[in-house]
Amino acid sequence: MGEPKVKWWNLTSENMGRLSEKILADGYCRRLEDVEQMWEAMASCIRELAKLVLGISKGGGSCLEGAWWWNDEVKEKVKDKQRAYAALIECTTEEENEIYKIGYKDAKKVAKRAVALAKSNAYERLY
Repeated sequence: MGEPKVKWWNLTSENMGRLSEKILADGYCRRLEDVEQMWEAMASCIRELAKLVLGISKGGGSCLEGAWWWNDEVKEKVKDKQRAYAALIECTTEEENEIYKIGYKDAKKVAKRAVALAKSNAYERLY
């Protein structure tokens, strides 16, 4: 599971006003000698107040977060590859091992090709 994060997507105009009021009331602009210390103090203050105003996530997330471009074909090819791998792991004899290894390698190549094509098409449409 992921780490809890500040819900920055909740930063609407209403929440922005509330956040800026809290920041100004908290007085993050303390005069410090060192610029680095002032920056750290300001950044940590903004992060803490953003957690209060905007909230924090539970920290969950999808295991396929980076795979927004997957389509049904890619999902099916990956499932086939996973089934071939499971069969390879469960085999007991050397002859079965060789047969399932070839099947897994083929499924892996097909899945890799399908992923590359889908990703390429998705980015082509995006840009």
